[in-house]
Amino acid sequence: MAKIYGVGFPLHNHSSAFIEDGKIKYAVEDDKMMRTKTPWIWGYSSGMSLQAIEDATGVSLEEADYIGIGDTNLVMSYYNGFNKGLEEDYKKQSLIKQLNKIKKSKAQVKYYSHHDCHAASTYYLSGFDKALIVTLDGGNNEHELGTIQLGNGLNMTRVHTLSMHTNANSLATSWFYLCSPLGFVGNKDEGKIMGMAGHGQYNKRLAKGFKSLLSYNKGDLSFGPTAHDYIYEWFYKQLEKEGWFKTDQGKVDVAYALQKHTEDLIVEYLKDIAQRYPDYKNICFAGGLFANVKVNQVINEMGYFNNIFVTPGMGDESIALGAAILASVECGDWKPYKLENAFLGFSYNQDQIEQEALKHESLVKIDFDYKKVAELLNEGKILGLYQGRFEFGPRALGSRSIMVRATDPETHEMLNERLKRNEIMPFAPFVLGEQAHNIFNIEGSEHTAEFMTITYTCKDEWVNKIPAVIHKVDNTGRPQLVYKHNNPVFYNIVNEYYKISGIPVLLNTSFNAHGEPINIYPDQVFKHLIDGVVDYLVTEYGIYYKKEKNEEDKNNS
Repeated sequence: MAKIYGVGFPLHNHSSAFIEDGKIKYAVEDDKMMRTKTPWIWGYSSGMSLQAIEDATGVSLEEADYIGIGDTNLVMSYYNGFNKGLEEDYKKQSLIKQLNKIKKSKAQVKYYSHHDCHAASTYYLSGFDKALIVTLDGGNNEHELGTIQLGNGLNMTRVHTLSMHTNANSLATSWFYLCSPLGFVGNKDEGKIMGMAGHGQYNKRLAKGFKSLLSYNKGDLSFGPTAHDYIYEWFYKQLEKEGWFKTDQGKVDVAYALQKHTEDLIVEYLKDIAQRYPDYKNICFAGGLFANVKVNQVINEMGYFNNIFVTPGMGDESIALGAAILASVECGDWKPYKLENAFLGFSYNQDQIEQEALKHESLVKIDFDYKKVAELLNEGKILGLYQGRFEFGPRALGSRSIMVRATDPETHEMLNERLKRNEIMPFAPFVLGEQAHNIFNIEGSEHTAEFMTITYTCKDEWVNKIPAVIHKVDNTGRPQLVYKHNNPVFYNIVNEYYKISGIPVLLNTSFNAHGEPINIYPDQVFKHLIDGVVDYLVTEYGIYYKKEKNEEDKNNS
């Protein structure tokens, strides 16, 4: 039974993973630990998350039985004498230290491609014994944009590779380049464009323009034409000259056109795949393109597949985890596995939390009680939930979440003001799993909905009951289905609120302010309480709030 580390060298979303005896023990992203978004930089490696996992497990990289390395181009080029300047340029970074640790390790080192790691991170966690596996992203060091693989038992067989002639034949690239004209940051804010799209309208000029940039070639499962990726910059500059980015309506119409174009191409692509492999009724997805939850809904509603699964770490944070899983499969440890939850980070104990609380004299602590939490939510209070191990992937799933009742239409604007955000998409609902079918039109794919990676259409009778978590235009929501067996704290909170309100739904957004990754450290969440971002901080060890001025005056008299 092996101890396995997974490390990866993608261009962004760096992470580390640890598997022991065929079970995932940790999967952690660097950006959460660094308190800032991981830089997109050639030569960076996941040193901080790796060190933290080594400290938590007591197993160093040198002591592992296997090391799975994903996205190996950078490593190979360094070993072969290229990029030696990195040692000087980035000597304060973790790359050289990590490579040297790998060299010194007695572990068997296994190398895996970027897209094989993506595929492993979804198929081997889906619970499917047989499935199609599709990966798509904006490209990588290995010059691949995607793959189609067949999953059977413990075997994955690659049957098609989408080569990266240039980035321009990638659907994801068109999203990256649209961020800047809309005032967003590429590789970070593409989801905001998806949110804008719901407010846009069809425009023939835009639809024709996007179609001229990228189309699907049914004959060879590819996208083209294979022009340079700067063609997108050129196209968006033409739209700028035409005035599309000068008005709010113009912006949302461009977003609508790109979203619709993406959905149409994905449907063409997947119809072709389904017809070629008709015996495969389940399908798994990974890669940055599938962070688009509206695309995932369209796929789910195609009717070609019984179930879809999108891994909770669909972006490049899954490269290290996928490499570790592949090594576990290869050494014979891995068994069929259905991911129960994504709480694969670290937790902080009662002493650590209380020591941080003592630094703030203005705080009051009361005992933790589910009924009390539900009462506060029913009163309209904003609560920060800080409990257990933090989540893997971009979604807050009840470990580092902000909770509010979903019954108030004005909640969206109020939360944006509190969090200093400018969220366009509605905030997400979390809903009791056994009640979800009564509220949303859910047809399959319930497992992926546990990780908030798909949207569904809300049933008409519920739209006005939970307006804070439903898109105003298309009546969709991105629910997290919550169950007691794998998310007991979150479940019990929602259930107690349901008893009081008759609403089995609450609003869930990530516990962070604008520009921050999800907060994981005690000092971060207490600062948000002190700064008034949340009204109450809920932990397993107590509920904290700031003294009101009348309380302070009374205590001082």
